[in-house]
Amino acid sequence: MRFTNSPERYSFISILLHWSVALLTIGLFILGLWMVDLGYYDDWYYQAPWWHKGLGFIVLILVLFRWLWNIFSAKPDAIASTPVWQQWAAKAAHQSMNITVVVLAVTGYLIVTAKGQPLSIFDWFAIPAVSTLTVEASEWVSKLHLWSAYLIITLASLHALAALKHHFINNDATLRRMLNL
Repeated sequence: MRFTNSPERYSFISILLHWSVALLTIGLFILGLWMVDLGYYDDWYYQAPWWHKGLGFIVLILVLFRWLWNIFSAKPDAIASTPVWQQWAAKAAHQSMNITVVVLAVTGYLIVTAKGQPLSIFDWFAIPAVSTLTVEASEWVSKLHLWSAYLIITLASLHALAALKHHFINNDATLRRMLNL
């Protein structure tokens, strides 16, 4: 088990960060779609947003840590058979997904604090509201949050399809490197 990336493979830390962010993001998307339809008397009416906010904050921290990790940890070399345009597209997709996580976190924060209430993270600590939002601004931010969630799931789906294409059609090590096989 390697803790630093090598020219051929990703490290345990890189793989853990990748899959943690991926699985939590998918879970948050499903939870978010499900919780907006809960009624006041549903058992999960308060629990679902509590989990959504806390896990969303964790994803933000993981993405920020991954950015730092990538600064100090050299990435594996590109696979020689991968065209340059695909390497560029992969980098653009990764950065777009990371930026979208930040947009989701900021818009989520603005939604929760729209009325001046702090954002509580798992009842461990609270992030104070910096301002309040008008109803119109709150609706706009909510739409941006929703469409950003759809965007990240779309990008992640394309990313997964590209990885599967590399694995099954190109027969290269792209997916195996992220699975550490």
